[in-house]
Amino acid sequence: MPHTFWNGALPTASEKLGLWLVGASGNVATTVAVGLAAMVSGRARPIGLLTESPACRGLRMVPLARIVLGGHEIARRTPLQTAQELSGQSGLFGADLLKAVAPALRQYGRRIRPGYDPNRSKQPSAASVIARLRRDIESFQRAQRLARVVVIHVASAEAAFDARKLPREWTAFQGMLTRRSSAVLPSSVLYAIAAIEAGAAYVNFTPAVGADLPAIRAFAAQRGAAIMGSDAKTGESLLRSVLAPMFSDRCLDVRSWTGANLLGNRDGANLSDERIKAAKLRSKDAILASLLTPRPDTHTAIEFVASLHDWKTAWNHVHFAGFLGTPMTLQFTWQGCDSILAAPLVIDLARLTDLHRRREKSGVMTHLACFFKAPMDVRDHHFHRQMAALHAYLDEARAEARQ
Repeated sequence: MPHTFWNGALPTASEKLGLWLVGASGNVATTVAVGLAAMVSGRARPIGLLTESPACRGLRMVPLARIVLGGHEIARRTPLQTAQELSGQSGLFGADLLKAVAPALRQYGRRIRPGYDPNRSKQPSAASVIARLRRDIESFQRAQRLARVVVIHVASAEAAFDARKLPREWTAFQGMLTRRSSAVLPSSVLYAIAAIEAGAAYVNFTPAVGADLPAIRAFAAQRGAAIMGSDAKTGESLLRSVLAPMFSDRCLDVRSWTGANLLGNRDGANLSDERIKAAKLRSKDAILASLLTPRPDTHTAIEFVASLHDWKTAWNHVHFAGFLGTPMTLQFTWQGCDSILAAPLVIDLARLTDLHRRREKSGVMTHLACFFKAPMDVRDHHFHRQMAALHAYLDEARAEARQ
């Protein structure tokens, strides 16, 4: 696959970035598509986009109008149908906006290919599934004449996976892919390998395993691929990563931190499965455990409430002790729209990852930790320090561009 690397200059007028979304007709991917079309046509301002803020001034980002969407999907619905559902059930998009972006959604829908369905009774070898997924990404790049492709995994969450028995070396892992059924691995792992084989960057927006296995990390390093994840930080966990350091910095003793999450979209229904919920809860509680000493009692609940549709509510109760051991509480309620919170982060991650590739950088993109609950190779969950790391990276890139 062709690559265009950083030379301090603006991308050429013909240069395009491919954004390949796994879960392409889902709520998040569809909201990305609606948002891009709305912003490019001047119908919406880029609220929530770091890459459109002064922080990224002078960094030669690929323009929003030069981002081409495609993806994998196992559901039969189209992005336009999902957008209509989000409009009717959750009130996200007005009728005028939907009418205006419908042609862009139809074009996007034509660039979606069948994904890998782990629930089929007969499963081919993992290697054959990966080969098909890789060919789809490569065909997308050729057909659209794209300079680079970023694959972002925004599909539904997967069950927690025990990888301890898997080979840690890539050569042995690769041999297993040929011999074993695709059912032996989570879908996200197959998509990650396909992306790396196709020469694309891979970002995992979900709590799934994705590229975070020793063998796949080794393969990514061998191929010079950029990877990052996992589990985007959009609501309750974002607030926790901001508020927990406040208690620590004020030397207050947090005794317990309890949270209740209510959501009603497909992800909420998916999280009704206790095996899938476990992976999500693990990343949520890890933030508090890393930021507060001694570790407080924590309990986080996630409940599916169908009538909420794409809206979610997170209520938190923090019990802490102040001077002379006086007990006090903080309570907060976060009410937000799941897809609206996520979509600008997906666009930012695509553009920041593309910047990284144009700078001839590869490996785990630790400077993007601020976007994730469980960032790869980063244990510090302090949001402001994570943001400082990103700004330092952007300053370095800006200085490099001036040379």
